[in-house]
Amino acid sequence: MQENRLREWAAERHYGVAWGPLTVVRDASDEITGRWVAGELDDAFYRAELTPLDGAEAPTSGSVLVVAKPRPASRVTFELPGGPLDALLPPTYVRYRATFEEVRQDLVAHALPGARVEHLAGPIKTIASRLGLVRYGRNNITYLAGAGSYIQLCGFVTDAALPSDAVNISGPQLLDECEGCRRCQKACPTRAIDSDRLLLHAERCLTLLNERTDPWPDWVPARAHRCLIGCLLCQRACPANPELPVEETGVHFTEGETRELCAAEQGAERDETGLRMKLAWLGRSDPESVLGRNLRALIEARGSADPVRGPAGAGPTPVSRG
Repeated sequence: MQENRLREWAAERHYGVAWGPLTVVRDASDEITGRWVAGELDDAFYRAELTPLDGAEAPTSGSVLVVAKPRPASRVTFELPGGPLDALLPPTYVRYRATFEEVRQDLVAHALPGARVEHLAGPIKTIASRLGLVRYGRNNITYLAGAGSYIQLCGFVTDAALPSDAVNISGPQLLDECEGCRRCQKACPTRAIDSDRLLLHAERCLTLLNERTDPWPDWVPARAHRCLIGCLLCQRACPANPELPVEETGVHFTEGETRELCAAEQGAERDETGLRMKLAWLGRSDPESVLGRNLRALIEARGSADPVRGPAGAGPTPVSRG
């Protein structure tokens, strides 16, 4: 049976897997829209980030299939005048889109041979929650049993014969560990996590802010930055998470490439061939001005020497490796 083969495939790889009827896709989109209509989502955030998901064309045949793949954070190194600076990219930030296709090909080759498996456009996190694959933390991040929040959710549509009559569709569920716990709320430097609701104030989340091209808001603390992009502070403070797995990428930016990236924010002319090749290997398509701005903020937060402007002001001791 395809169901058994799929479960064995997931167990061998330590993946989570769940499936259900296609109606869950529209229900998940309706849930997001309903939260916006009720005023629970910031209007600008909804229109910029969630409208494309809500407007995605729902598939008309097959089953929805979601795979949760555990992933590590990734470490890269930047050479600075005062010595190397290690920077983390949270899980999913390296080769994010490529991972979807790798999982799809693995499904076709080993789990569901002969079946059609296509990428799903939709609110995958909400769908995974409705299928019971993941539960939410108070930080609005989804958790897989045994792996915590260090996962990537990959959504697909398949014509495989997967029984959906026993699938239990439910609303969002909060982790048991969240009851009475406020560690993520205390760890958040921008007060994006509210004790009175499960939803994150996404418009205040550092992860969202450092993916955009906008200048830093005045209320973002200078020492909040701990990653080249994204933020791990709430996840590393969470008792429901294991120790953060970290993968050495072997990507090492020379002092010249570091200087080029930092100068990108200022629009300086530069020879960036090597820099671009390394960013492409990481699967990062962010504007270099964004990564340059983030790197400068990370350098300042670490109290390191800025390769463009010289020595930084007093700051915290650089975080330890790992």
